Amino acid sequence: MTATGRYAMKVRVPASTANLGSGFDVVGLALQLYLEVEAVPGGDGLKVELSGKYPGGIPKDKNNLIYRCIAEHAGDSLPQGMVLRIHNDIPLTRGLGSSASAIVAGITIGEWIRMGTPPERQPVLDAASRMEGHPDNVSAAVLGGLTVSAMIDDEVITNSLRVPYGLEIVAVIPERELPTQKAREILPLSIPRAEAVFNLQRLGLLLTGLFLNKKGMLYHGVADAIHQNRRAHLFPPMGEVLTAMNRDRDCYGAFISGAGPSIAAFTYGAGPRLGELGVKAFQKLGIPAEYRVLAPDYLGLTFF
Repeated sequence: MTATGRYAMKVRVPASTANLGSGFDVVGLALQLYLEVEAVPGGDGLKVELSGKYPGGIPKDKNNLIYRCIAEHAGDSLPQGMVLRIHNDIPLTRGLGSSASAIVAGITIGEWIRMGTPPERQPVLDAASRMEGHPDNVSAAVLGGLTVSAMIDDEVITNSLRVPYGLEIVAVIPERELPTQKAREILPLSIPRAEAVFNLQRLGLLLTGLFLNKKGMLYHGVADAIHQNRRAHLFPPMGEVLTAMNRDRDCYGAFISGAGPSIAAFTYGAGPRLGELGVKAFQKLGIPAEYRVLAPDYLGLTFF
């Protein structure tokens, strides 16, 4: 308890990869890479303390996305002073759900302040999806695991599912940013029927491959005709690295992670080698990069 008599509030939210190729704006997968936020009421004004692997680029004033969400949802209950401790290990604007995790954390703490108790997950999920504009990353961040989501009457309908044991997700992260808004603006408002059918067929293969551990289906299941080729025009190395990784025998499907520019891939036991392959493919094009071998997160949003 703080000197003001109010408890500190702490949440942890996982990173996520979305779309998984064919599941555009539908499929998300939570990853064991985290944003932790602690809000301590008291004092005068806002003080933001940053730590973690990726603190750079996070505002330390009231323009901070997490604080804006806290203020909006706390309403009149927002304390006059607050220390906001942010420990961030999720790369920003790299297609790994950094904005979704920040929004989820902020809304959760805001509602916690307003109600005096941690909120239920569904209201957080609905509010965060409305703010993001799509539920894929948000659903995975809130619930953990693999989520297949739909917005129905302003409510997110989804559930958390497990993927095959031993499945690794390799994330190859270039030192380039690609804002989600820019990556969405390049997409057409309508798509040809052939592209829609292509993605529906591949989404069926993707989900079957994940639920029944049919490795051969994953490679075809992550194929996409709607967003990946169009987004690759914004940052052509994405397409070249995607092709290079999909040619490897131990890759069970590579895809643009979220809006990019990171590339993610499924593999079993070959994570480091496949990650090095992706890094070298970016480096050949003059783009520094790193890789992470990640497991799914099944806890989602957690409170401390």
